[in-house]
Amino acid sequence: MTIRKFWIAFATYVSFFAIMVLCAFTFGQASIALSNQFSEEELFLRDIMQITPWEQAPFFALMPQPEYADFTELVQSGQPNLVVHATITERKPCTVFDPFGHYTNQSLNVILPGEKVSRAALYICTPYQVTINEVLLGDKTLFEEGDTFTFYAPYGIVNKHAMRYEDCPFFTVNRDYILFFSVLDVTGVGRWFDLTHPSSALEIMLEDRNTLLSMTEKGYALYEETHFDTEYLSRTLTKRYEEKPYPLDIPVITPMKPEK
Repeated sequence: MTIRKFWIAFATYVSFFAIMVLCAFTFGQASIALSNQFSEEELFLRDIMQITPWEQAPFFALMPQPEYADFTELVQSGQPNLVVHATITERKPCTVFDPFGHYTNQSLNVILPGEKVSRAALYICTPYQVTINEVLLGDKTLFEEGDTFTFYAPYGIVNKHAMRYEDCPFFTVNRDYILFFSVLDVTGVGRWFDLTHPSSALEIMLEDRNTLLSMTEKGYALYEETHFDTEYLSRTLTKRYEEKPYPLDIPVITPMKPEK
């Protein structure tokens, strides 16, 4: 290599390196500026959406969650014992929550032979505090307007562990929802608010309080007969329940030991 070719190659290398540094600085600054435009809530949901979904049904769904063809089947076969118009008022730190009481955050460090992830990671949740605005269906001696409870959405990030389930809707603080629950009392653990079906959650539009938004693709077929209208859904819910009434009490179950 001649001296001239050496200096041309050297100049090319230095120029390329300088361009890469400039690009990294420029895009890095743009990324920071872009992040500053989003709220903490939006950034959290962005991170959750990037998680590869777990395709199996949630391990902590304590009630069967079959597919329902329509709204009538959701009510009469799913038999939710609590349907509420509610506001999510707070998102708490993600955590391992096992309604059977076996796994905790400390369990995330235990990975059994032959398994890729800790079983505790399957129970990573995001706790949301929910305030009831109206009880559309349920035992009104147990639940009434103004009551609060914690609902665990099946997704979250704890340290380096992340989990979310396929077809699960994402919830946002300070938004209103119609939520269908199968509420259970787990002996020695506490009350568990289990979505009757992941697609049963509906969001109420900010711009039009009488219009509902499906939060999953399957929800469109599930709620077609309600016309995605808040008042129409409430009337139809009452009608379907009266056509085929069922107990609205809260079952008590005993925790089961995890599979080995």
